[in-house]
Amino acid sequence: MRTWQKWTLIVLTLFLIPIMYFENQYFMREQFKQSQKNMQQSTLSDFNDQASGQYAAFKIYAVAKPHGKIYYFVPQNQNGANIDLQKQEVALGNQLYAKAHKESPDIDHITLYVSYTAKNLQDNTYAFKPTAEAYGFVKSRFKTRYQRLFSQTGTEAIYDMQHNTTSVSFKDLQKDSTTIPMIRQLAIDQQLQAHDYTPEQLTQLEALDFPGNDQATNFDFTTDGLTLKFAKNPLDIETIALPMATVGPYLNPNLVPEDNQMPSKKGGAKKIALTFNTTLKPSTITSVINQLNDLNIKATFFTTGKAAKEHPDQLKQLLKAGHVVGTQAYNNDDDLDTMSASEIADNLKQTDAAYFKASGQLPHLLRVTTETPSTELTTAASRALIAWSVDSEDWRLDIDAPTIAKNVNERITGGDLVLLHTSEATIKTLPAIAKEQTAQKRHFVTVNELFKQRLTPYQQYFKAGDQRSLQ
Repeated sequence: MRTWQKWTLIVLTLFLIPIMYFENQYFMREQFKQSQKNMQQSTLSDFNDQASGQYAAFKIYAVAKPHGKIYYFVPQNQNGANIDLQKQEVALGNQLYAKAHKESPDIDHITLYVSYTAKNLQDNTYAFKPTAEAYGFVKSRFKTRYQRLFSQTGTEAIYDMQHNTTSVSFKDLQKDSTTIPMIRQLAIDQQLQAHDYTPEQLTQLEALDFPGNDQATNFDFTTDGLTLKFAKNPLDIETIALPMATVGPYLNPNLVPEDNQMPSKKGGAKKIALTFNTTLKPSTITSVINQLNDLNIKATFFTTGKAAKEHPDQLKQLLKAGHVVGTQAYNNDDDLDTMSASEIADNLKQTDAAYFKASGQLPHLLRVTTETPSTELTTAASRALIAWSVDSEDWRLDIDAPTIAKNVNERITGGDLVLLHTSEATIKTLPAIAKEQTAQKRHFVTVNELFKQRLTPYQQYFKAGDQRSLQ
């Protein structure tokens, strides 16, 4: 080969080498870009399938960022409108994007997928929780991998997807007029069980800003239950969380899982609730507790406020033995139905104070007659009103134990509330009552058990299947 040919070949080789190098680099970049695109599309497809499996009606929004892109999967209600979960999703997406960019500045492209998990509570009721995942191309010595960088979840919110685009309001949560006082009652009781409060602290607890109307916003509602939020207070209580199993029965059933709804009112025909009006006389209380224990019966007692004050140990005895204790008026001869609203409130406040001092608890059952109570009493009491369906007539001075037993056994039809007193004659007749009702295949329960629930304000209870709304 001639010299000029050699030099020509060398020059051509030197010329072609960079061309081939850059062509190869270009090809590799294009290949990488396509691979990048394929991986992003594959991940997007996976999130699309995941969202569809959770809740099918949604729309995808893509938002470009300086160093990447955010995809939002926004659920839509049955009218095709975006629910306000979108606001939380956007906030979560921006937060996670900033975190990914800050903690991974060497990553060229950040892709965020902001989706959700969904849980169907009822036909049209869903609980949504935003979820966000950040992906990026992470370079290593030998290759670049597309991988998940961070993940984060938002706060669960519950929606009625048939009509609304906003999460449920406090108005939506209300089942009826009993919901607000029951939430307050449940929350206070929970605190009393957890803390040994003084009477002064009880007053501070009762003064907390519990949700009191349709416009209340100091709450969170999730599948876990209802969380109440409070302004600064002397007890330093920030929140009170009521589990769904506890609060669910008193909320709108359309927003509550079926397992946590109010039990059916049907049934109870084979149950009887013995109820005793009592002055807590020490000797008779010991006697009635022993007799009921021998018969394996749990009963419900109603004490006056004065009796609770004078005989606190006997009140504690009843509670320790597993019986339910409600109240009457403060004095035996106080007629609440003839009092003004303020007089009733003062009377019950005095009774509650005596009950609390003796037991550390608050009563939730108030004994009333079979007459319809006054509006003032119903409102001021703000608790369940317990009447009866069978009167033993043991209040008569001339009555004996056999007659008491006959009155009760002949009048019981099943599901009854039986009116008794803690007199010696009544205590003596309990075995005869138990024997006859057992023979009839009936068994004895507390008032709460008879109605399969915690009893609510503005209701008067007579027997299983017979409770009457007073509002």
